[in-house]
Amino acid sequence: MWFPPALIDLPNVAPVTLPEADRPSWLFWILMGPCASGWLVAYGLAIYRAKLDKRVGIPVFVVEVNLAWEFTLSLILDQADVQRPINLSWFLVDCFILRQTLAYGWKDYPGMSRRAFRWMVFGVIAWSAVFHIMTTYELKDATGIYTGTGLNVFLSLSFIFMLNRRGSSLGQSMYVALAKGIGSFFAGWTVLVMYPGHHLFIFLFLTVWTIDAAYCVLLYRKVREEGRSPWAWNRGPAEVPDDPGAPGGIAPAGTPHHEEREEEREAAVRGAASG
Repeated sequence: MWFPPALIDLPNVAPVTLPEADRPSWLFWILMGPCASGWLVAYGLAIYRAKLDKRVGIPVFVVEVNLAWEFTLSLILDQADVQRPINLSWFLVDCFILRQTLAYGWKDYPGMSRRAFRWMVFGVIAWSAVFHIMTTYELKDATGIYTGTGLNVFLSLSFIFMLNRRGSSLGQSMYVALAKGIGSFFAGWTVLVMYPGHHLFIFLFLTVWTIDAAYCVLLYRKVREEGRSPWAWNRGPAEVPDDPGAPGGIAPAGTPHHEEREEEREAAVRGAASG
């Protein structure tokens, strides 16, 4: 044929069918320990920051997809005996974060009513659960590595989108960003040790680490731009008067949140007067 030969030939054996590599259990737990600790610290600090700023510290998309992933891989799909209790524990943590998402997450969607926001949240959770089930079944991905690793890229991007959408550091902190980055870093090495011949995972985690580093830099610059220390533990919420979801901000009349923000403002005034 006149057309030049392909530069890369497809493998005789699809990497997705290759079994998990033999590795000592201590190596797995040395890597998994910092991974789980990093994400647990990130979740805890994000919950704390959300209570201070009244804005979610974990992007809504992350909460939806993570909750669906951990629910399906702990209660729906067959997994290793040691993995299912771990996934269930993370699912319970996600349920607590979901409460904050329903309480504060609508502020990132000023054009949407709170009722529509709740429908969106549970709709995405349901869709994500079906996606995880079908993809895991199709690939016979017993550990959920493909769905978990692939979604990690979009989860990391969600933090940058959240920062950009708000135009402020509300709900965010450098400690959350660093803890999340540490968790993702060790998650990547855990996967690479388990599946060393899967080059897709190398590419995906290099992408995740790059995005996480970029988010840390962008958040650091944003907090400095606001005239505050990025490392201040109890820094107050950023002043964003044009943001209808910010503390004290008032949505324009006619928007779905106008009456809600007016009620919050009146309640704050009454509380100050009574105090």
